[in-house]
This record gives sequence, C-alpha cells and structure tokens, in this order.
Amino acid sequence: MLSCDTLVALGNVTSTGRNLFAKNSDRPLEESQPLVYLPAASHPAGATLRCTHIEIPEAASTFALLASKPYWMWGCEIGVNERGVVIGNEAEDSNLPLDGEEGLLGMDLVRLGLERGATAHEAMHVMADLLGQYGQNANAHVRADYRYDNSYIIADAKEAWVLETAGRRWVAKRVTSYTAISNCYSIHDDYDEGSDDVVAYARSMRLLAPGAPFDFARAFTRMVLRQQRSLPRYRRLLTLLERQKGTIDKESVVSILRDHFEDALLAPRYGAGDAQFASVCMHALTEKDSKTAASLIVTWHDVLGVTCRHCFSNPCTSAYIPIYMTGHLPASFQQGGGTFSPDSLWWVMERLHCAVEADSFRFAPRVREALDALEREFSARAGQAEAQAVSLHQAGRAAEADALLNDLMDDCALRLCETANAQFDQIKRELELDGGLYGSRAAFLRGFCQRTRIEFVD
Repeated sequence: MLSCDTLVALGNVTSTGRNLFAKNSDRPLEESQPLVYLPAASHPAGATLRCTHIEIPEAASTFALLASKPYWMWGCEIGVNERGVVIGNEAEDSNLPLDGEEGLLGMDLVRLGLERGATAHEAMHVMADLLGQYGQNANAHVRADYRYDNSYIIADAKEAWVLETAGRRWVAKRVTSYTAISNCYSIHDDYDEGSDDVVAYARSMRLLAPGAPFDFARAFTRMVLRQQRSLPRYRRLLTLLERQKGTIDKESVVSILRDHFEDALLAPRYGAGDAQFASVCMHALTEKDSKTAASLIVTWHDVLGVTCRHCFSNPCTSAYIPIYMTGHLPASFQQGGGTFSPDSLWWVMERLHCAVEADSFRFAPRVREALDALEREFSARAGQAEAQAVSLHQAGRAAEADALLNDLMDDCALRLCETANAQFDQIKRELELDGGLYGSRAAFLRGFCQRTRIEFVD
C-alpha cells in the first residue's frame, strides 16, 4: 500500500508571505474519511483516553481541532487546531523489528499532537515523547493487518518541522523554505533534534558500517516496494515546489495535489486511473491499492486565524471547499462509513470518481470543466466572505463573522453535492446506453461498487 504526500512552504517562498501547508491523504479503498470538528475540553485528574488500540493518560485540557479522519479510527490523517498548529503524517517502513506490544497509530499521534500542542515545536515534542512511551506498533488498516512507522510535517504560522520516526527513535529538521515528504525517509545527517540514543541505537543494531557517518534515512530504510516507488513522488513534489518558488499559493498547490506526472517520463498512458506509477494524486489499480481519500490546504490569516481548502476523494475529480475554524461544519462533511451514503459528501465525491474512472479519456475533461467552474466560484465567494468577516471581527462582531463563513461552507457543500450527483447521473445514463462497463477497469469498478453498495451499471 502506497500512501500520502505532504508539503509545506514558508512565507519566504509564498506569494503572500505567509506559511502554507498541504497534504493528500491516501488510504485503503472503501475507507471513507469524514471531516470533523472536535471541541476543546477539560478532563479530571486521573482520566484516561482510549486511542484507536490502546489506553493512555488523558491531558488536563485539549485544544479544539478540525480533523480529517478515517471513519473507524480515533486518530486523524490531517488536522489543524485552534492555536494554528497543523500536522500531517506519512507511512514509512523502517528495518526495525516490531515491538511486542500494541502501540499508538501514527494517526493517533497526529491527533494527540494537535490536542496538546500550542505550537509546532511543542506538538512535535508531545508526539516524540508519546512515541517513546508507547511505540507505534499498531494496525492501521480497517480490513487487514498493516503496521508501519511514520514521518510528519508539523507547522504553525511561524515555523515548520519534519519529524521522522523509526520504532521509538526519531529525528527532526526545521524547515527553512519549503519541503515535502512521501513514503520514504528524507532526513539524512542534517537533523536539528533527535532521540538521545538514536545514533548509538542504529550502531548497536548494525544498521551502519563500523565508523560510517550517521545517516538516519540510510540507516533505517527498509528496502521494500513502497519506499522505492515513493521516491519519484517525493522528487516530483520538490521539483514542482522549486518551479513555483517565490510564487507558491493555494492555486499553485492545488495543481501539485492534482498531479499525475503529466509532463514527465512517468505520465500515464491511458488517463490518471492507469496507475502504473503512483502519483501525487493517487489512483488505485487493484483492490489492494490505496488512493487519495482527502486533501487539505492550510494557510494562516492575521485576523481569521487558519483558513483551509478541503476536498473529498481524489483532487482531480473533486473540488476544494473553503473551511474555517468557527466550530461549525456542514452535516454532509461529517458523515461516512464503510459503504455508500447519499448523506455523505465524501461518498458522493467517491462515487463520482468511480464513474469517471469507467472511461477517464471520455469523462474526465467535462467533469473537470464543471468542477473547475464551481471551484472558481467558491474561491471568489470565499475571498469576498473573508474580507467581510475581517471587517466584522474588527468591528467586534465575531459571531456575525462566523455566521457568514458558516453560511458559505453550507452553501458550497450543497452546490458541490448537486453538481457531483448531476455529473454522476449523466455518466451512468451514457454507460447504460453503451450496454454497461467496458475496458480494463470494468472488473475492478464492478467489484468496488458491489462491495460499497454504489448503484452504478452492471
């Protein structure tokens, strides 16, 4: 299973002078990923917390956060808290033996860092300390047994860090301009902080030649398919960020998150769903593969705090909706389970993605045209609403500002759902006239629809 790409650009390379974070979360097929708002809370002394697999002591207080989370787990893939800390993780394969006891998921550590960290640096140390105590040997798959180590980008309005882990050891590197991570370790000997015993441990495990300089990535990388196939994605991210250095903004990052190596040697031959090479916008070729399930872009505003753009399912067949930390989310954002539900915007967009993949050459251009028009409308309306909200905040009318932004989110959710359903219905009618599914994707899509109870074509 290949999964996830995350990037961050500091204000010295963005068009606005503000930091920008983005992540495509790639997960197993049939695993919906709702967006939820979790309020701040206080907890009594001695309280415990049940994470996905284990129980740990609860913190005295936790921050509110916005989280994109697989429906079945406690932790989250991407999130941002009320203090403006944002975190995203990547699955990694270290060559260390698994701990004998069940531990925390990397996604649990993302949520714990957000709940307990007031700054990026503080959240990083929350996560590192908990990793040292509980490890990360935990099953991260809803239908199989699948365990892995993790890397993270942790950012706030002022700084960003890359945290990479192997077992209970870790190193961290402060970001100075821009960077990205995929499913391959990226920190070598250039780390700024790390476990006290990380070097001694690597040497004790004979992961380095005697006397060789310490290199975290070289020492701890397990030579498996995911590590090897993720390297082109990692380099692609860095290449695209370098091209846009100095002008990086939300729109340019959207193009990166939708990338399928279109102008490169690895460009797909038969449309994005060809999936011969895993791309930043990831498509599944078989039922055992992962695909992009959600995508989040975060920027920081002096008055409004964090402002987000989020899309459900693959970015290339979806549209980014403006999201704000007001404590409100449309109901359709928060719905999702293991099978299709018309009340879940995640499943509505996943169903459209499935329909497009029936014949990407035929359907993708016109669906993208419709969604691009909608996305431009959302962006223009968001700009106007944000300007009005700033004026309301400055006039001491914060509740009215929040209500304005809430109405925008609700309307954008409704408009996207209507557009996606109309596009799906049109594709379904055309395929029915053609006699049903055809081509190399037919068996895969038919099986997916049967398992997820999507009523498509036989």
